[in-house]
Amino acid sequence: MADEFTIDSAEFKAFYKAMTKVDPEVKKSLRKRLMDAAKPIVEEVKQAELNIPATREAGGTRKKKGQTLGLRASLANATKADFNGTSKGAAVHIRVSTTKFMAASGRPRTIPYYMEGRRKRAWRHPVFGNRDVWVAQSGHPFLAPTVRAHKEKFAKEVTDAVMDALAAVTPIK
Repeated sequence: MADEFTIDSAEFKAFYKAMTKVDPEVKKSLRKRLMDAAKPIVEEVKQAELNIPATREAGGTRKKKGQTLGLRASLANATKADFNGTSKGAAVHIRVSTTKFMAASGRPRTIPYYMEGRRKRAWRHPVFGNRDVWVAQSGHPFLAPTVRAHKEKFAKEVTDAVMDALAAVTPIK
């Protein structure tokens, strides 16, 4: 019957909060299992970022001292999964770290938002630093569509992880 059982976000929040009173090892294994479930999604998001269409052939993606990565490589380099567990609940976030993006690319921290299409308008920038030639660039959503495609599978992983954690805590009779 576990196939018919699903856990919504409010239930998971209450469950994770209650786990603080039980066994920290069970909570730790739950966190690890959820982060392991997020890893393939993060890798697929990174691949989607690297596959964003470009009008010119990409150069090297290797960063040398004093050099910066390209836009797509910087996005992929800055993409990560975070687990935020508090006394109020828990959440797994797949995001682009704007701080890490800025360090890798040397570009403003708002560029990932523009690339994802979260800013409704295109942004203007000089072509290869030539301030005489400017272009407008539109967004290419990569994060939301990729993560949304894994929603059902990840929800099942969360349900399975919670059921296993309950089985570990509940004594078998």
